[in-house]
Amino acid sequence: MSPTSFKIEDIFGVKGKTVVVTGGGTGIGKALTAGFANNGAKVIITGRRKEVLDAAAKEIEGEVVTIQGDVSTKEGCKAIADAISAKESKIDVLINCAGVMAGWRSKITNHDDPDQVTNLLWEGHEDDDFNYSNSSVYFITAALIPLLRKSDNDPSVVVIASIAGLANQRAMGTVSYGVTKVTIHLGKLLAGRLHPLKIRVNTICPGIFPSEMTGKSDTGGEGHGYNLGEAAEKAAKRSTAGRPGHPEEIVGPVLLLSSKAGGYMNNALLTVDGGRLMGAGINDGLRLPEDTYI
Repeated sequence: MSPTSFKIEDIFGVKGKTVVVTGGGTGIGKALTAGFANNGAKVIITGRRKEVLDAAAKEIEGEVVTIQGDVSTKEGCKAIADAISAKESKIDVLINCAGVMAGWRSKITNHDDPDQVTNLLWEGHEDDDFNYSNSSVYFITAALIPLLRKSDNDPSVVVIASIAGLANQRAMGTVSYGVTKVTIHLGKLLAGRLHPLKIRVNTICPGIFPSEMTGKSDTGGEGHGYNLGEAAEKAAKRSTAGRPGHPEEIVGPVLLLSSKAGGYMNNALLTVDGGRLMGAGINDGLRLPEDTYI
């Protein structure tokens, strides 16, 4: 029997895998797409904006296939799955990365003012804010199970959630966004339901990473393509690292979960936030704006 190889390419290698990344054209999703494609995987990226997907595919080194679609509805997820099925006989990894944030519809200047808080909680959200992104992980995963079952290469699902679903600060952003991070528990439920199918499901909760959600587009440089908004910049500085995450710092954990190195990990929850969650809420004297990111 030959000895086990502990070379990086053997442990963390994803060469030859077929990977689907929802929201793979921007932000964290784009970094993950590059991480897989640069290492020899075939990556299928989905998103609502065809021009964004095509630009990402052109920029990233490796094999990247684009499929325009919207994971926010059950019908949209089925359409994406049908389009992938027309091109592929199986997939090995699904990365649920597509995400949106519905902002408060009204403003608040003092989180200690009972009248303002009362008004914010009633006027700040509408029904659609809670429905906007809650169903995507469930339905796209369910739609792609038939292709995952055909994988003979340790099929797995990675759910990209947020530490917003683990914290309970008064000024951590919108309630509707925090509620969408029910995907943390959904990841556990999917792991249990897919256990008989031998499909692993793990969840990662990132902190602040430069993206469209946390800032605005940049043309490169230290922002890795994005400039953080003021609130996100402040939140990032409150982490142990004192900065936002770098792309490789989210790509690494996802490659871990999607390779031999993570083959014995199922139903796991990883926080990748530079230590931000550890200190969330401890500075009780700090008052943050209503659009603050955790």
